[in-house]
Amino acid sequence: MIDLHSHTWFSDGLLSPQALLQRADALGIRQLAITDHDSVAAHRSVAAGDIPAGLRLITGVEISTLWDNREIHIVGLFIDIDHPGLNDLLRRQQAKRRQRAMDIGIKLEKAGITGLEPYLTALPCEAISRNHIADFLIAGGHATGKQQAFSKHLGKRGRFHSSADWCSISDAVTAIRAASGIAVVAHPDRYKLNRVKLRRLLAEFSEAGGDALEVSYSNLHPDKMKNLADLCCDLALWASVGSDFHTPHTTWMDLGRVRKLPAHCEDRALWLHPRWPAPAA
Repeated sequence: MIDLHSHTWFSDGLLSPQALLQRADALGIRQLAITDHDSVAAHRSVAAGDIPAGLRLITGVEISTLWDNREIHIVGLFIDIDHPGLNDLLRRQQAKRRQRAMDIGIKLEKAGITGLEPYLTALPCEAISRNHIADFLIAGGHATGKQQAFSKHLGKRGRFHSSADWCSISDAVTAIRAASGIAVVAHPDRYKLNRVKLRRLLAEFSEAGGDALEVSYSNLHPDKMKNLADLCCDLALWASVGSDFHTPHTTWMDLGRVRKLPAHCEDRALWLHPRWPAPAA
């Protein structure tokens, strides 16, 4: 079994990289990509002895980009985590994350809600996200759950909203390719784009040198998966799969919770990509 999209506590996941690897092994995953948001810290924390026998750990990252005033996520797989250009981009992305958190913190303090900075500092994460700030609001009794935290406080219409000026899709793809990686559009169905805009997004991604899109991922309706498979074939892109795992508590997004690729795009499976590295002997 293969899962090419997962998160650890270095971004907005719950588990340590080591615990994630153990869970993947227990669930029968044989190839796992850790793709934290704008961070490769998880890969630097993993020692050879942490990787269970028979499991292939794939280096990865998920980069936040801005396209048509929307946040679009680009996954990079098999990246060289020490590549200078990629690391420069990730440092800039991290700075933008910290600045957004500071801006939100100022707005919270003006509303009488204090303590965000020490809360975030105490976390093991490198990539501070709005999910962490939502957890802070929930813990303080200012929101009943994630949905309310975003709709009332952190989303585009929320009273504490602050946006980040992410890099472009072209910048992300260029950095991934320079680091010997394969670039993938993450969970395309979640951006709430109509068919025309989604096709334009994928066409521009392809023109920038992008390789693939996620066709099968957790909580995706089979009809929508077929539509993504059609786009994959029409645009000569490769088909990726990934659960987007964050926590064991959301069982519908657990590791490996992805459907088999539709038959008509099986020959576009990402592991057949000419730049997919062969496993080490």
